[in-house]
Amino acid sequence: MNSPSLHNSIRKVCTLVAATLILPALAYAQNNQGDEGRGFRPGIPNGTYAFQASGYVSGTPVHSAAQLTFFANGTITGLRSSSFGGTIVSRLMLKGTFTVNADGSVSLSLITPSETVNFDAYFTPDGNTFTFVETNPGTILNGFATRGR
Repeated sequence: MNSPSLHNSIRKVCTLVAATLILPALAYAQNNQGDEGRGFRPGIPNGTYAFQASGYVSGTPVHSAAQLTFFANGTITGLRSSSFGGTIVSRLMLKGTFTVNADGSVSLSLITPSETVNFDAYFTPDGNTFTFVETNPGTILNGFATRGR
């Protein structure tokens, strides 16, 4: 079970989880912890979010928990832990970027030392919750995130 493709899949999952955990913490520190203070825009990523994702990467079941922090400058930091077919990867640090699209959706790219994982995200009007789906080929991974107050 130590094939190179399994290791690559584990790396992807770890990257995603790491990105989702670290990013939220940094966003809170940078932008008044997502509270509706100066610079707050409804429906826009702002602050730190707890993140949960499940699905399959190359046919292997994946479950992840993370924390992502979104900054006003379009960057993300995070920390993620994942179970990839029973193999655990804990506290993987993530960084990334986000773009708010004209239709209101948000494109996310989370980067780890081994890969870049891309997502489409949809935020509630108050910006406190979002759902997402990974858009990399061969992956079925989706979930939700909630901002802390």
